[in-house]
Amino acid sequence: MNRNGLRNKKGGFPVKKRFCALVLSLLFFCACISPLPTRAAPSVIFTAINDTFLRNLTPSTMPTIIGGLPYVPYTAFTAAPNPGLMGKYDRVNNQLVLYNINHILTFDMANAITRDEQGNVYPANAVRYNGTYYVPARVVCDAFGFRYSYLSSTLLGPVIRINTDDSGISDEDLVSKGFSVMRSIYDQYQATYNQGTDPDPDTPTPPTPVDPDTPTDPGEPEIPDTSGEPDTPETPNAKVVYLAIQGDMNEYTAEILDILDSNNYTAAFFVTPRSQGQNSDYLLRAAASGHVIGNNLYGDGSTFQSTEELLRQAQDTQDVIQAVTKTHSRALMVPGGSQNLSQEERDALIQAGYRLWDPSGDTRLWGSASAIYSSCVSLLENTSGNVVLSLMSNPSSVQALSSLVSYFRQNNCEIRPISETITPINQIREMR
Repeated sequence: MNRNGLRNKKGGFPVKKRFCALVLSLLFFCACISPLPTRAAPSVIFTAINDTFLRNLTPSTMPTIIGGLPYVPYTAFTAAPNPGLMGKYDRVNNQLVLYNINHILTFDMANAITRDEQGNVYPANAVRYNGTYYVPARVVCDAFGFRYSYLSSTLLGPVIRINTDDSGISDEDLVSKGFSVMRSIYDQYQATYNQGTDPDPDTPTPPTPVDPDTPTDPGEPEIPDTSGEPDTPETPNAKVVYLAIQGDMNEYTAEILDILDSNNYTAAFFVTPRSQGQNSDYLLRAAASGHVIGNNLYGDGSTFQSTEELLRQAQDTQDVIQAVTKTHSRALMVPGGSQNLSQEERDALIQAGYRLWDPSGDTRLWGSASAIYSSCVSLLENTSGNVVLSLMSNPSSVQALSSLVSYFRQNNCEIRPISETITPINQIREMR
């Protein structure tokens, strides 16, 4: 070949061209045998509670942005000791409730509304995402009086900060002093993400009525119910039963609530002024779980010296209910029944806004579990129309209720909640 790169006498390619072709072939071969690069991890969003960053971040617990609002798993707010809220999902009504001793926040996904115990409405709802429920962080903070910060200008990613008190360091100091912790969380998340195949955290799915603690079969996805109606099948010729739990609340109240919740039953708890202090947690849980809170006087009609004393006792209970649940109760029961009240006393209670409810009969509240069960079954079988069954927070009632659940199912009973809008059932046929 001559020095100008012309063909040699045998008609071959010039040496320079052959050399370039060889280099390109080697590069192609190396590309083919080299391992594929790992997928790029998305941006990390950190969560800090007071002065502490939440660790063990995974794609399934990563905060996300929906509609321009930062969302976090609702469990970020139920961690103890801070923020320490309690959470419950109501499968029947498709509602997620967060609550503490002072406030109740209800994410009503069936009716697309978020409200607190005083009826205030908030601009964003919870969403079903990554197998649990995510809530708008700022909305929860506003409802419970926490301080909310969103720090977008950090080196490793944005920070959602939830402050339950004012004793923490500044946002700037949190990021600067906690950078090494953020770096560790970031590196751990990158490794976790590259090893797994979690769903894209930037694509939330619509809310579906699924218990956060109960995993669903991915092969049978649930269809969201957007009708706003409870998922209760119609039962022909059903015996309608109202459950009323009377008297003081105590540790047995928790067992009754467990039974009611596991069977999706709603009851009415008619409480006394003693439902405060150490017992207020039971009252708050009952209210947050969607049960009706009613007013229960702690003396029958013959024990009141005057109508004023009767109204004062009813108001004492009302004050306790208002202080603990931030709600106002209208349903009222009198031990022994409203027939023990004089007409003046009945009129005074009704004019004060109360509606009188009575049990449909004696359920042997102080008897054994067997006696309570037998008396309840007798009432159900011998009473025409709807029935109000009365129980108490005691060991016998807990055992009796467990047995009654089976009876309800086997005998076509429909458990309905006492409502302030329906005509009350009482001994004196007082419908006001």
